[in-house]
Amino acid sequence: MRVGIARITLRLAYPFSLKDKRRLLKGLMAEVKREFNVSVAEVDEQDNRRSAVLGVAIVSNDGGLSQRILHKLVAQIERHPDVLVERVESEIL
Repeated sequence: MRVGIARITLRLAYPFSLKDKRRLLKGLMAEVKREFNVSVAEVDEQDNRRSAVLGVAIVSNDGGLSQRILHKLVAQIERHPDVLVERVESEIL
C-alpha cells in the first residue's frame, strides 16, 4: 500500500469575507474529490480570507500512480481562475 500526501498553499483572488472563502473552497474541494477520488480538507489558514492550505491524501498500490494523480490534481487547481498555487509539498509513503 502506498499513500500519497500533498500540502497545497493557495492565494485566493477575491474573497471579501471568510464566508466567500468557504464557498470558493467548498466548490474547489468538491471538484477535486469528484475528479480524482482523493481526500481533501482545509488544514491551515482557516481565519485568513486571502490564503488557504489544502491537505490531500490518496491511497493506492502504486506510488508512481499516486504521484501522477497528485501532479494532475495540482495542475487542475492551477487552472482555476480565482486561485494561485503558491507552494506544493508532496510525499509518497
